[in-house]
Amino acid sequence: MTYNKKTLNRRDFNKTSAVALMAATLGTLGANKMASAQTPASQLESTYLMELALDVADQLDAGHTRIAPVTGGSFSGPRVKGTVRDGGADWITQVSGHSSLDVRITLDTDDGAVIYMTYKGVVARNDNGLYWRVTPVFNTASEKYDWLNHIVCVGKSKQIEGKVAYDIFEIL
Repeated sequence: MTYNKKTLNRRDFNKTSAVALMAATLGTLGANKMASAQTPASQLESTYLMELALDVADQLDAGHTRIAPVTGGSFSGPRVKGTVRDGGADWITQVSGHSSLDVRITLDTDDGAVIYMTYKGVVARNDNGLYWRVTPVFNTASEKYDWLNHIVCVGKSKQIEGKVAYDIFEIL
């Protein structure tokens, strides 16, 4: 076996650590230059999925966690739209300098499908204002909306008076 123009016999190969061999191989390929450049291998692409607007009741104080009942709402996008059922909630936990979100809601599409939606999220203040992002996950038995079971999404908060709202994007 040859690495960096050096021939190794079986005994030398077994004595050489896998890490040293990998480093030698990657060095030959110029990987050290790639790693030091700190550039991504590809750009992240997304497409708009929907706007989600939630009606939320007054928060319940449970210590470090506040519970905000979701009492309804709506969602609308190019491929899916409908209403949010009463009965979900947002568990908001205060964690060293930010709020951690845990939301569970049920969506009814305008054509009768039921979709269970959950999302985790972070709300924090930074130099640019309020950083509020969520990562929705969908579960449905609907054949028409089965594609939702197999996508990754990110949501960004938006201002709609009297609502908790997001623009949600599918990551391609």
